[in-house]
Amino acid sequence: MPGFDYSKWDRIELSDDEDTFHPNLDKNLNVRVNRITRDRKDEEIDEEQKKLREKGDHGKAERMEAKRPLHVGNICHVAEERTIIHSSDGSRKDTTRKGEESFSIDEYAMYKQDNRALLDRFENADWETSRGMLMEYGHILMGDYANNYFMLTALEEEMKGNRKRVEKLCRQGQIISQIHQLAEPMKRPPRDLVPRFFERFEGDSSKAAFQEGVDHFMKHLIQRAKDKQNEEAEAAAAAAAVASAETQAEDEDMQPVSLVEAMYQMSEEERRGPGGLDPVEVFESLPEELQNCFKSGDVEMLKQVAQAMDPVEFDKHFKRCIDAGLWSKG
Repeated sequence: MPGFDYSKWDRIELSDDEDTFHPNLDKNLNVRVNRITRDRKDEEIDEEQKKLREKGDHGKAERMEAKRPLHVGNICHVAEERTIIHSSDGSRKDTTRKGEESFSIDEYAMYKQDNRALLDRFENADWETSRGMLMEYGHILMGDYANNYFMLTALEEEMKGNRKRVEKLCRQGQIISQIHQLAEPMKRPPRDLVPRFFERFEGDSSKAAFQEGVDHFMKHLIQRAKDKQNEEAEAAAAAAAVASAETQAEDEDMQPVSLVEAMYQMSEEERRGPGGLDPVEVFESLPEELQNCFKSGDVEMLKQVAQAMDPVEFDKHFKRCIDAGLWSKG
């Protein structure tokens, strides 16, 4: 819809605590991978902006900001803060303070928890009910947290395949978003523009124009959900590779060490056998074919060597192996 800019929502990221991970993969690992990947993107953009500013190319540095992914930690800031003070004499002071203070994730989570029932009611409200709720609860529904709640929840639901709910979330979210965009050039608090917004879209043709804006936003959101799913598949593959490498490393650390390897790592006293002989000395005195038997632990090979070797010589070597602890009588 002309006059409204939806492009920034193309870069929406889900928050780290969303259950969008593969069920067979560790969630904490996915969270770490996603957060590290996101932070790395931010760091790369910060570094590039720093280099551009050092060169004096401030315009290009600012344009780099458009490449930064949006997530719950940076998706909005306080553009204006309105304070209304009612005095006992009936007078009213209405002030607006500009600022760049980012909202915290904890506050956003608390907002969702405290206003869950109201947000659910507004999500399912029709056109006229929406008008009444925004007039009555504008202090809650017209804030940045509400705006971002509908955008992020719509993206999450689209990724889950809940298209019916996505349609409702997008429609209601666009009412809030378009009121915000209507208020911005007028430098007015968004809740002051609620009546004007609904008057503007009274007719059928006007409502059709509003729906065009909703459809346009949904198109971007659906594409973003597909991109996000591809990114998550890549992150899951990376997480699986990390998990596999960690498991392999653990397995390698826990691999049983053969007796021959172990005895070389022990002191002579520690490795001395039940008959008082040093197994290293005995092992090194064995014929090569017998050494191979003990290296591999292959009993069948030992039987074959016993059959091929002179019985007296084999018995001599075998007795020394028992005394050195290389073989157990049992």
